[in-house]
Amino acid sequence: MARNLIYAALGEEAERGVKESGTIGFLPLLSPGVPRSEFDDRKRKEWRGEEAGLGPHAVERLSEKWSASLEMPFFTETSPAKGIMGTLLKHFFGKCGSGQNGATGQYYHMMHPAADPFSDSMLGQKALTLNFNINEGANVRNWPFLGGRVKSLSFEQETGQALKLTTELFGQRRDDDTAELGGPVFPAENLRCDYNNLSIVTGAVTRNGTAPDFSGFSAIGATAIKPDKVSIRMENGMVDALRLSGVAYPDRTRMGEFKVTVELAIDWEDPANGFSSISEFRDWVSGAGTTNLLFHWDTGTSAGTGGTHGLIIDLPRLHRTGGEPEYSREKDPMVALRYEGLFDADETKYMMGLMLVNTAPSV
Repeated sequence: MARNLIYAALGEEAERGVKESGTIGFLPLLSPGVPRSEFDDRKRKEWRGEEAGLGPHAVERLSEKWSASLEMPFFTETSPAKGIMGTLLKHFFGKCGSGQNGATGQYYHMMHPAADPFSDSMLGQKALTLNFNINEGANVRNWPFLGGRVKSLSFEQETGQALKLTTELFGQRRDDDTAELGGPVFPAENLRCDYNNLSIVTGAVTRNGTAPDFSGFSAIGATAIKPDKVSIRMENGMVDALRLSGVAYPDRTRMGEFKVTVELAIDWEDPANGFSSISEFRDWVSGAGTTNLLFHWDTGTSAGTGGTHGLIIDLPRLHRTGGEPEYSREKDPMVALRYEGLFDADETKYMMGLMLVNTAPSV
């Protein structure tokens, strides 16, 4: 009987296309998500004294690339290299500022979109290697996928579930397979983000430090929101280009426009105090308006002498895009409130900010 074994590990390449399988963090996967290699193989179409009616005589490989969609529970750290989860997020945004809280000892990694993520002061020539270990019958081999880029992040939180991160990657080529990496080590369970340590607020948010590189967030006095389900999708519009540069794989990444969309599935009600889904709906009907949302997953696990591991997503300006109520005989009415991000030029200097708090000095 064949084995059924898959695991993935991520490494950061110092130069795009140069494999990194040594300093890695293992990623627990929720679905197999085997990366897809794409080859541009074309039949030769030339007159070479052959009888064309008998069919093509040769095939040429003109280019190659790969893509993958990885679903994983969100942990604040990876193992054995602690910072690789942050590295994955950094390669989506392009900008990350890390620091240590002098009072409590935990490290924070503040990320937001960069206009030129591949400048020398940002990612530079770096990329990602996705090491995909998979059984080939009785044997396990490592398939290294080189030159990886991150084009989207999707965070989904449901009641009774761990926070799920889905990330879409693409890259240059699959390198020759090697021996299994072996000995996968995954993060401790108390570093997992889930529904019972999530707070969602709107309104007053205090941001410590100087925009856009904040060092902390506080939501004292903000209005709490308690939805049934949350979905946050971030995109950066990255695409790879194949150029006349002497290689058969893409060697240039071009940026698009950053986008963020949010959907909250919540009761259709107008409580006497607190967040009102009906009021949000009326505001949308009455005219174009904006609001803000702050999401904080606090694991409760110490990351220093006083701070804890966690994830914060700050969306300072959101345009309401609708969401009609849904009525049913069998249950209370619900509504899916939808929002799209706008750039906040005044207070935060970003459309979306993300802070990862853990014990890794750098990501």
